Amino acid sequence: MTANGPRSGDEIRAYLRREVNHAVRRTGLYGGELALELYFRALSHAEGGEDDWAAERQLWRAQGWWGGTGIRGAIDLLMPPSRIRADDVVASVYAGYAYRAGWLDLDRLLTHAEYADLRAALPEWVAEDRRTSDVHARFGPPSLLLGGGNPRYPQTYLYAAGRFRPLLCLHLWNDFDEPLGDEPVLLVAREGGQPFGESCWFTPEGRRRCPVAAVA
Repeated sequence: MTANGPRSGDEIRAYLRREVNHAVRRTGLYGGELALELYFRALSHAEGGEDDWAAERQLWRAQGWWGGTGIRGAIDLLMPPSRIRADDVVASVYAGYAYRAGWLDLDRLLTHAEYADLRAALPEWVAEDRRTSDVHARFGPPSLLLGGGNPRYPQTYLYAAGRFRPLLCLHLWNDFDEPLGDEPVLLVAREGGQPFGESCWFTPEGRRRCPVAAVA
């Protein structure tokens, strides 16, 4: 209890929404996937959406995104192993639900035409290796950046146009100890909401580094 009394329901929900957004953007700083799970569970409870959250978890299991180690287990197959884990890739899966639930605060919303262009272009555009600067030049800044701004670490770009259109996720990789260059390299682009390994488009570098690319 504070000096002004208990918080109202609206204040609690607003607080949890802010924390969900912070944790999605910088999952590693918040403690990884467990932090996401706890915040999402708490906000779902506060908003009376426990059944929706439980259904989403079941969908992830059915689609192959959830196992004994949560989303992390699937991501360990999708992305290359490293001491620096790609927490932003994990967060991108959670972000898809947060966006549909109306929780996610975006930096930019694409028009329907911009979204359609991006979705149509990705399968062929990733046939060549691409870097962060290439992504910006072709598609503009992301709707949401997951991960920090240090180019020596992995990042994920999310592009969104409407709550009922899947997020388009571009997963960029770099390693602090063995950098691929001055900026992250795109490994895989994917359409959110699809079964694991489907609607994933790998760059040549991604095919060399991502285990699941061998069967994609």
